[in-house]
Amino acid sequence: MQNRSIDRHTVVFREGDSATQLYLVKSGEVLCLKSSRDRLVPVFLAKAGDVIGEAAMISTVPYTYSAISLERGELVGIPAVNFEEVFRGSPDWITHLTRTMIERFQNTANLIAENRLIHPSVIGEDQFSSLVETEFKKLLSQ
Repeated sequence: MQNRSIDRHTVVFREGDSATQLYLVKSGEVLCLKSSRDRLVPVFLAKAGDVIGEAAMISTVPYTYSAISLERGELVGIPAVNFEEVFRGSPDWITHLTRTMIERFQNTANLIAENRLIHPSVIGEDQFSSLVETEFKKLLSQ
C-alpha cells in the first residue's frame, strides 16, 4: 500500500485504463465520471473512507470510470496483486456477494451515464457546470 497526495483536479485514473490499483480516499473528494457519447457524467462522489477503482479489481477489467480530485487530498493505493491475494482467500459467498454488488453499481452507473443524469446526491449541477466538464475533458485527454 502506498500513500499518494493529490492536488485539486488531479486525474487519479481514466476510464478504460488498465486497472493496477484500487484507492482508499483518506481525505479530500474524488469525482467519478463515465463517458457517454460526447459528455462526462458524474456517477459517484468519493469522500474520506470511500474506495474507488474496486469494480475493475473485482471484475479484472479496465477501469470502468474516470476519477478526478475536486480538492487536495490523500489516497492510499492498494496494488492489484495485494487485492487479488486477499480476495482469492475470501469465502465463496463473500466473492459472490461482492461481485453482485459491483455488477449492480455498474448497471446503475451505466444508466446514469446513458441518460446523462446529474443527481444532486452525487454533485450539484451548479458544481458541475459545462466549464468544469470542459476542463475535466481536457485533463482526461492529456
